[in-house]
Amino acid sequence: MDITGSGGPRPQVRITGSLSRVRAGAPGAPPMLRAELGGGRDAVTVIWLGRTSIAGIEPGRAVTVQGTLARRRGRPVIYNPRYQLGAGPGGSVPG
Repeated sequence: MDITGSGGPRPQVRITGSLSRVRAGAPGAPPMLRAELGGGRDAVTVIWLGRTSIAGIEPGRAVTVQGTLARRRGRPVIYNPRYQLGAGPGGSVPG
């Protein structure tokens, strides 16, 4: 995973990596799509509020996200980031 950004308590970052898990919010809850970028201790949670799916956002997809890095329960999270899709799980590139 490649992370670049500014310093400060809520830095603007640009992160490139592979999505390891993607899931929609619970039924009856407000719409939300949640994805894990990277894995293990370095994983960043990416959350799109108001969405339950986004074409191309799937496990194994390479993606670059850009937004404000926050902390939720001690874990890094980015809400509603800008994103750019990379190669898919089978190596396919969107286009």
